[in-house]
This record gives sequence, C-alpha cells and structure tokens, in this order.
Amino acid sequence: MRMPYLIAAILVAAAAPASGSGKAPARWATGTPLIGEAVARTQWDMAENRTQCGPLALLSDGGVRGKARPAAFGGGWAVAFDLPGVRSAYGFAGTGLLPQDAQASGWQRERLMQQWPHMRDLNALPGPAFAGYGVVGAEPYPADNRAGKGLHSLAYMRIEGQRCTYNVWSRISRAHLETLLDNLRLLR
Repeated sequence: MRMPYLIAAILVAAAAPASGSGKAPARWATGTPLIGEAVARTQWDMAENRTQCGPLALLSDGGVRGKARPAAFGGGWAVAFDLPGVRSAYGFAGTGLLPQDAQASGWQRERLMQQWPHMRDLNALPGPAFAGYGVVGAEPYPADNRAGKGLHSLAYMRIEGQRCTYNVWSRISRAHLETLLDNLRLLR
C-alpha cells in the first residue's frame, strides 16, 4: 500500500462535502479545526437564529491566542476570547434577527455605509460579504489613536445567504479587528 496515496485520499475525503449539505466543512486540509470552531458550533446549535445565521470560526486570530468561551447573545450565539486580565478581548456573534435583516445585500451595504465610518469587503466569505466598523457607538477612530489601540473596535458584518448582521469585536486594536474580519470563515 502506498502511504502518500492513502494520506492524500483521506485528505480529499475529509474535504468532500458532507452528504446532502453541498458545502465542504470548514477545516484545514490537515483536519485541524478552525479557531473557536467547537464553541461556535455548540453555541450555534442551541441558538434561536440557527436556521438563518450560520456559525463562524477563525482561520487566524493574528497570533493573539485568546481562550475561546461561549458568550450570551440574545436570540443568537457568540464566541468570546479572553486574555489574561481582559475578559471578552475579542470575538464574534451571530445576532438575534430583526425585521430589517431580511433586506437585500445592496440595502444592507448602504445601511452599514451610513452607520459606520469604515467599510471593508470580505472576499474570503460567500459574497457579497462586507463589514462596517469603527469604535463602539459607530464612532470613528480618534485622531490621536487612529490605530485604535486599547479601544473597543466593533464591526457589523453581512454575508450573502445569511440573514443576521454578525458582530465582530476587538479590544486590542483596529488592525486586530481587521485581521479577524479577513480570517472569519462560514461553517456548515
């Protein structure tokens, strides 16, 4: 038996779509779970919005290595990451659903552009996917701290095919929030 062929066959089988789902599972080719995946799947499985707001996990957290834990998020699900001395230093959530969440992507983009000082397209997610972000309260980053170091950065994020407006946050920096946004992956 040729071992490299067997390993390749296992990796191909692991990457194949689950029976009937039509989508490949969100795992590395090596089978390693994404960051926060186990907590996200558990929380999502219990959430009221689970049929319309798919779970997320991180390909990378920028090397911060927080400890993932479930977080309360009314009607939805959330994963918070704690650091020594900083509870909920960063994380992501699938929010409870609002009537406006049923609007089309173009309407959602316009809403976020009007609300938030910064916008970002998220090409690693099913598109169109985008986020509006800034400091909590939809505020811009202050002139003396445009990097947002130590501020509570928050993003509202939309993914095509999902009804909820996701929340993504970082109390570390603006660059860290942007890293999280670029590394989120939709599970299923």
